[in-house]
Amino acid sequence: MIDSQLLSYLIVFSETGSLLKSSEILHLSQPSLSKAMQKLEAELDLIIFDRTGNKITLNDDGKEILYYAKDIMMMINKLETKAKDLKEKNQSLNIGLTAPGPMFKFPSLFAPTSLNKKISVSTEDEKDLLKNLLNNIYDIVFVNNPISIDNVICRKVMTEHLYVSVPETHFLSRFKESIHFSDIDGQTFLLSSDIGCWTSILDKHMNKSRFLKQSDPNELKEIAEYSSIPSFVTNISMNANSIKNRINIPIIDEDAYMDFYAVCKKDKSELINLLKQNR
Repeated sequence: MIDSQLLSYLIVFSETGSLLKSSEILHLSQPSLSKAMQKLEAELDLIIFDRTGNKITLNDDGKEILYYAKDIMMMINKLETKAKDLKEKNQSLNIGLTAPGPMFKFPSLFAPTSLNKKISVSTEDEKDLLKNLLNNIYDIVFVNNPISIDNVICRKVMTEHLYVSVPETHFLSRFKESIHFSDIDGQTFLLSSDIGCWTSILDKHMNKSRFLKQSDPNELKEIAEYSSIPSFVTNISMNANSIKNRINIPIIDEDAYMDFYAVCKKDKSELINLLKQNR
């Protein structure tokens, strides 16, 4: 079997035309490179150089061998890159969401230590999530509608319900049992900047309201603790985002409820089983 390293030496030599310059690029001594070229000829069982004194040049056979050597090295580079990509993919879990709720519902899926994998989470609209799932960008996605596609598993895993969170002394606290979007539209609210598809719901029903968005969830919670400004939680996130001296009032409009379906390819069915264990 021909040593691919010798082929790489041949390519460098063809680019410089000089053993001295090639040896400098390859960090080899000139005698070592000369012996390597002789070894390549022995492995090929073919003379590919013309020799005149201390100088060598590629002959016609050598030029033809060079053509194939470049193809072989290009394929080896592609092979190594593909192997690296596959290794990284096998060591990672890529999850797509329409909204962050599943992260609170299934924390073990999003914990790197539980699966010994690097976890990557992205929020996109449902159409892009499904396209990227089918293109193997994601291992599992959470969408809001049932999906029927060949070779894909779809399971309803949760329903998220939106609540408004207000201080006990806030005038909205009189709506203790339930509230409508129309009751709160026009107020100022604290809001996470990453709520995915809930954004369109708030835009639809609360276009008179003002939203003070925060990207850091810890900062958002801290501001809410020391502020009288209302915020939002859901039945899924309220335990993690519990704030003292606030009451959580369920919004009972139809759009305040959002179903979530876990979707993955059949060869990733163990991810669906993991969700069942953590419901």
